[in-house]
Amino acid sequence: MSLFDGDEMLRALLQQAESCRSLGSPMYHDLFTDLAADYADGGRTYALLAGRSLRPIHDAVPLRLAGAIHRVVLQGKDDRLARHYPSVGGKPAEDFTADFIGYMRDHLDDVESGLATQVQTNEVGRSVVHLVLSHWLTTLGIEQFNLLEIGTSAGLNLNFDKFYGCFGQLRMGDPSSSLRFMGEWFSNAPDVPRIGATAISKRGCDISPIDVARPDDEARLLSFVWPDQRLRLERLRSAISIAKTHRPAVDTASADEWIASQLARPSDRATLIFHSIVWQYLGTETQNRLKSAIHRAGESATLTAPIVWARMEPAGPVADVQVDVFDGSSSEPRHFRLAEIGYHGQNMNWL
Repeated sequence: MSLFDGDEMLRALLQQAESCRSLGSPMYHDLFTDLAADYADGGRTYALLAGRSLRPIHDAVPLRLAGAIHRVVLQGKDDRLARHYPSVGGKPAEDFTADFIGYMRDHLDDVESGLATQVQTNEVGRSVVHLVLSHWLTTLGIEQFNLLEIGTSAGLNLNFDKFYGCFGQLRMGDPSSSLRFMGEWFSNAPDVPRIGATAISKRGCDISPIDVARPDDEARLLSFVWPDQRLRLERLRSAISIAKTHRPAVDTASADEWIASQLARPSDRATLIFHSIVWQYLGTETQNRLKSAIHRAGESATLTAPIVWARMEPAGPVADVQVDVFDGSSSEPRHFRLAEIGYHGQNMNWL
């Protein structure tokens, strides 16, 4: 039996390596594989991470570490590391992990600060769901709606209607946008009307929101994108640029309390509640209170002011898009499972 059997931190490093491999980051697959080996050898990675978290997978400790050092590179603080990072024009060399571990050893303050920083990605690829949902809503007779998004990070996806999506004859959003989701984003044609509903108001909440108008926050957001995923970085930079002109409204709040207070306000139009890859981070008590708040408000929803709860959450190797519609037409909400989709918003398969 190995000393490391059942070691959650080692498992987190190996699981993160596999996740990066399956989601298309060979650079980080190799890095986390090497860091896991260094950890198991009792090296610098072990000295830094052992015992740091009881739930390292849930707390995304490997991604916090990688983000801390990517942030150093993005801020131009270390040329030795920058040569390995495609995000600043470099390319990973054979000594990448050695340089990474060397930085961990020599610059503990940067690393400790990063390990204390919650992972925030605000993956804008998931906006394809917002775009398609805005068209699907018209099948319910909805022409205008208020959008409430939970766990919205910097609020970039609240600007979904400033982005553009296109597949076949379907055109969604702003055709002049620099952020575009074209045919390769879709496995098949979403069966939705060509005219979409309009978001009249858009507001989000996050327990620890990011303000991309602040350079440190912008660097933090970029740092959690894997450096060899150039297109993801380009999308994020486009979304940040759009957000600096069209500032998203994001409140600092717990999801359950925020939704309860938002739904308590009278509305004469539809309300769309949305979240993506957030549920697992809320905790059971918050999940239950959030569900109760939505169902309570749903009891008084009407056909003219329905409540639509849509979510893109894990469903095995992919996520799926499920929707509950509360409109007073029955004692229980109507339920729909609309699509399967990759975790970053790619390969939407309309069901």
